[in-house]
Amino acid sequence: MKHFLSICLLLSSLFTNEIFASSVEPLSDVPEFEEPYIEIGYKSVVEALKECETHNKRELKLPIKLPSIEFTHHLGRCVNDKDNDNDQLQIEYLHKAKGKNHYNIDVRPIEQKVDFGKSRVGRGKYKLKDGSDALYFTTKSPKTRGGFNILVFEKSGWQYCLSVDSRLGSQLTADLLIEIAESIK
Repeated sequence: MKHFLSICLLLSSLFTNEIFASSVEPLSDVPEFEEPYIEIGYKSVVEALKECETHNKRELKLPIKLPSIEFTHHLGRCVNDKDNDNDQLQIEYLHKAKGKNHYNIDVRPIEQKVDFGKSRVGRGKYKLKDGSDALYFTTKSPKTRGGFNILVFEKSGWQYCLSVDSRLGSQLTADLLIEIAESIK
């Protein structure tokens, strides 16, 4: 049941186009585009990474390579679930004027991994250079306007989920996501 809830939360975040947040006091020195993210706990990627490493008491390595598209913002947050069922580092790479330029890195402790192996569109299995398996799938379907192309793999005690807006499918292929995954050293 915990995994079903995690999958539902992940999928709802993938299909949500708007972020609703409110604040009693306006944030100062924060660009307007970033305000909704800051209000729900996003901060610099470095701060979020350190927070997750401290919370999980272990090192978390990120891919060195990024997709070859333009981003204007990159933010991260460390989600510390009180029941330790849904802890994760969430990183968003966004472009203020180009909504399709959207790339996510979600990393969770392997003990809290999500099973993505069931009922996905366009599934493919790949083998990374270190011998680990990777699953590639899309959330885009004929019934939805948008979606994400996703690569999921495990490395060093973490489950990684790399996702790109499906509208970039011809630019950001499974092979490119695998190259990004391989850049984790």
